[in-house]
Amino acid sequence: MINRHPRITALALFLTALVLRLYQLPANPAGFFRDEADKGYTAYCLLTNGQDQTGRPWPLFVRSLRVTTSGFYQYADLPFVAALGLTEFAVRLPACLAGACSVMAAYILAARLWNPAAGAWAGLFVALSPWSLLLSRWANQSIFLTLWIPLGFFFFLRQKEQPFPGPGHAALSALFFLLALYTYAPAQLYIPVGVVLIWFVSLGREAFRPALRGSFIRPVIVFFGIFALGSLPMLYHILYQPEESGARFSSISIFDGQPMAFAALEWLRNYCLHFSPGFLFIHGDSNLRHNTAVFGQLHWYLLPLLVAGMARIVTRRARVDRVLLVWLLCFPIAAACTRESIPHALRSIFGVPVFQVIAAYGLVSLGEWKDWLEQWTSRDLVRACRYLWFAALVLCPALYLYDLYVRYPVYSAVDWEYGYRDAVGWWRDHRHEAEKAVVSGLAEYPYIFFLFYDAYPPEKWIHEQAIEGVEFVPTGAPIQPYIQKTEHRVFYLVRAVELPSVQPEKVIYAPTGEILWKWAAWGRKGG
Repeated sequence: MINRHPRITALALFLTALVLRLYQLPANPAGFFRDEADKGYTAYCLLTNGQDQTGRPWPLFVRSLRVTTSGFYQYADLPFVAALGLTEFAVRLPACLAGACSVMAAYILAARLWNPAAGAWAGLFVALSPWSLLLSRWANQSIFLTLWIPLGFFFFLRQKEQPFPGPGHAALSALFFLLALYTYAPAQLYIPVGVVLIWFVSLGREAFRPALRGSFIRPVIVFFGIFALGSLPMLYHILYQPEESGARFSSISIFDGQPMAFAALEWLRNYCLHFSPGFLFIHGDSNLRHNTAVFGQLHWYLLPLLVAGMARIVTRRARVDRVLLVWLLCFPIAAACTRESIPHALRSIFGVPVFQVIAAYGLVSLGEWKDWLEQWTSRDLVRACRYLWFAALVLCPALYLYDLYVRYPVYSAVDWEYGYRDAVGWWRDHRHEAEKAVVSGLAEYPYIFFLFYDAYPPEKWIHEQAIEGVEFVPTGAPIQPYIQKTEHRVFYLVRAVELPSVQPEKVIYAPTGEILWKWAAWGRKGG
């Protein structure tokens, strides 16, 4: 069926992936993280003013919450904000679509390398992947790497029978790897290292035979010529604007002045942790914005297939096998350079879909080894293992989806900064009743939520860098020194532990029932 109707199979996979990612999208994750609000508001500024939040016209890199980052997601979000308004759904939709399209990228890659059945399995594994599913449901640019990178490998391996791609395919491969380079900061290490290694392992000694020597020079020049030219703006940003380009990395880097030997050991430890069973199959990333609390980054049913796929890669060692091995071995190299929340699913997103593609390879290999397995074991045992694996294929995603759609929105809400939507909404409805609002210092970057949920005029924010009628207490500072006992009424947005003796005007609860925010008032109403 799969081999006879590959287009129908591909369409079914895409629709399945899209439905899983669209379902409950605005409400799950339950909150709306500051990075998401910042991306959405920057897209709104670009759409209405042609400038980012700091007033720079159409920048390649945007200022985001006091650091400079790629503007790729903000630009990708422009048509959705234009069509749907400044809403949570519009901001999350690009990530959702990228995650669904990444299923197709895995499909065409595995189908080209082996057969349509392998492509269908690889696509299904990505569609159901915990690693892909959650990161497709909120506004993060890393999910686009699961689309660009497999497409880069697809064109690089398009002529799999040859030791290297032709000039046209080399050009397309370089373009997709360039897109990845500009999409997410960790790709600035992964992509240069990865592309050099895949060319190195692809060419081998056979490429330098007299009959082939001339034909590989042109694709090499095309690939690295395009890649080098396209990298120039990135290099300029890194070399001539180091304070902006390196601000985020310098705060989390393992290369922070410690002896290089210790840094190398820390890097090796971090690298190995990304291959640990705990990260891959048991608990995953500990950050609830990167993974749910009860599942690893991969489903258990992939484990035997990964073993079979790696066995085939190690024993066969063809060009395709060498390239896949480079992809797999390189996926944690950028994340290993940091010390925040290690192992880190977001900075090692390069592992999707290489694990799923290798698992599909393992499934193809097991099918070829079926007769040999039955000869050395028994047909009944092989059949029992097959039934057990299909049971896991159904049970693992079913349990994960139940947790993702039912339990996760409740227990993860605080990590998603739940409550700002209601808090700003209440202030928007009642701001005419007070002279101003004062926001607690027990919050990080609360201003971005007032900008986003109030669709604050970008021209006013860009020129004033202040929100009319709202004062923000410095981060970490107590609220008490900012309480003004005047006749004019003032609203105070505070945490549950602040101002315990004041009767709140509005209480905002988490889904678990705990108090997240209180709106308190001081002064005479209407004063």
